[in-house]
Amino acid sequence: MLIMMATPAAGSAPASLTVQASGTLQVSISVSPPTVTAGSQVTFTAQVSGGTGPYSFVWQLSPPNCAPQPQASWSCTLNSPGSYQISVSVSNGTGAQGSASQPFTVTSGSGNGNGNGNGNGNGNGSNGFNLSSFGPILIYGLIAGVVTFALLVTMAVGVIMIAITLRRRLPVPPKGGGVCPSCKATTPSGAKYCPECATALTPPK
Repeated sequence: MLIMMATPAAGSAPASLTVQASGTLQVSISVSPPTVTAGSQVTFTAQVSGGTGPYSFVWQLSPPNCAPQPQASWSCTLNSPGSYQISVSVSNGTGAQGSASQPFTVTSGSGNGNGNGNGNGNGNGSNGFNLSSFGPILIYGLIAGVVTFALLVTMAVGVIMIAITLRRRLPVPPKGGGVCPSCKATTPSGAKYCPECATALTPPK
């Protein structure tokens, strides 16, 4: 503040004039959230002290990614990961000025997702009972059971087919008759020779 003394007219009291000189404003910037992920919204806010309002704000984002707003707080969405710097220049009606800059980093969303997913998934899996290690054993056991069952069914069917075939090939002798030991033909009761191959049915005496 500057105080100037004016020379009074004759017979009047001394007078003083107060003039507000221009000064410096203290400016700081906050970035919210502190950790910015690509594709999310970030808010920039300027805090000003050391002067009287109203204030004028001129923002600059480097590299430019969205259009700044001429106000104390504004938001935008940053889609590209990387290193950024936000700057603001502030002034008021008395000519006081101040400025501030704040660097920040925009991270990739995929990096956070992979880190959390792998860390939590592997940690929880190793601490608890993990069925994945028994998967191959269960599969091999199931395959072995199916193969064994199929072999047993095949063997049973084969035995049944053999029995049916033998039953069909063995002739049933008529009542009182017999079967030729050579050609297996049926012979009438009391026959001494096979009617088919003439083989003697009774041994010679």
